[in-house]
Amino acid sequence: MQTLQSPRVWLDAATQIFFSLSLAFGGHIALASYNPPRNDCEKDAVTIALINSMTSLYASIAVFSVLGFKAANDYGHCLDRNILSLTNEFDFPDQSISRDEYAAVLTHLNATQPERLAQLHLESCRLQDFLDKSASGTGLAFIVFTEAILHMPGAPAWAVLFFAMLFTLGLSSMFGNIEGVITPLLDMGVLPRWVPKEILTGTVCLLCFLVATCFTLQSGNYWLEIFDKYAASLNLIIFAFFEVIGVVYVYGMERFCDDIEWMTGRRPGLYWRVTWKVISPLLLLTIFVAYIIFLVWTTLSYKAWNPQYKQFPSRQEKSYPGWVQAICGLLSFLPALLVPGVAMAQLPIWRRRKQENVQQNMCLKLQDSKVSDSEVR
Repeated sequence: MQTLQSPRVWLDAATQIFFSLSLAFGGHIALASYNPPRNDCEKDAVTIALINSMTSLYASIAVFSVLGFKAANDYGHCLDRNILSLTNEFDFPDQSISRDEYAAVLTHLNATQPERLAQLHLESCRLQDFLDKSASGTGLAFIVFTEAILHMPGAPAWAVLFFAMLFTLGLSSMFGNIEGVITPLLDMGVLPRWVPKEILTGTVCLLCFLVATCFTLQSGNYWLEIFDKYAASLNLIIFAFFEVIGVVYVYGMERFCDDIEWMTGRRPGLYWRVTWKVISPLLLLTIFVAYIIFLVWTTLSYKAWNPQYKQFPSRQEKSYPGWVQAICGLLSFLPALLVPGVAMAQLPIWRRRKQENVQQNMCLKLQDSKVSDSEVR
């Protein structure tokens, strides 16, 4: 319950849903623009959500099975080391102490020869401790999983399958993300029509590659953690909040429902209306406020690999320098500021068009009045 009360946990959960469903990235909107106008978007939304949930459930079973295998394997090696120390110290016959008998033997020796036993400095072997040492992010993919695969039967085959899965997963993720960038650029007419789409795609991919080279430096893993924590989480929630508010309260719920009825042939039910109008904005706003409070009351820190740390190879927690905290703040809020920034930039254009429409209407009225006067004469 203490973990569930942390806003960071809920923010990570919301971010995971945003990443797995590609919400607020623009990829769904970009790919949906290629659908026919009367596509059943409601069925697509429900199907994608169900498939995503089932895929996440299936992946979690595989992930936690591997983590459990690694924890059990490390726990067994820890017992073997302690058993070897006891065998050498107390001259037990080889292989006379099994893993199942270790706890009983240790209890007996602790009661009969505690001083001699204390000099061995045996490791603390608890299965729960090894289960709690699980990592996340790059540590899970490239450290924990690779170490677990090494101890599996047929390790080379599992290693090839695992890294092929990572490669294809990265490609499939980038297809949607890049499409969310390229499609708006094409629709806005940034480049002339005669420029092939392949040129624009290659240029965008090259820029992404150049930006990502900072992750290959010696400090690349730390920069990756900064971008992972602060570049996407908060901005995705803000973008999604503005999207919901813009569609429901600016464009209008009734107009949006009319559009869906025209596309699917049926009007959205009460569940969809309540979700769009109340539940989704309220949840997003709650997570956003909680995360802001969390940032204010906590010190931004990271876990560093420090060989001089007393508990190495465990990572030492350090506070970010001031200039890194400034970068974290910019990554958290600068992309979201584009929403009001673009709105302010479009405001003069909207006013000018409105004045032009008013002038055109006045000219049409004057022309109509002249025509009517001429007809009367």
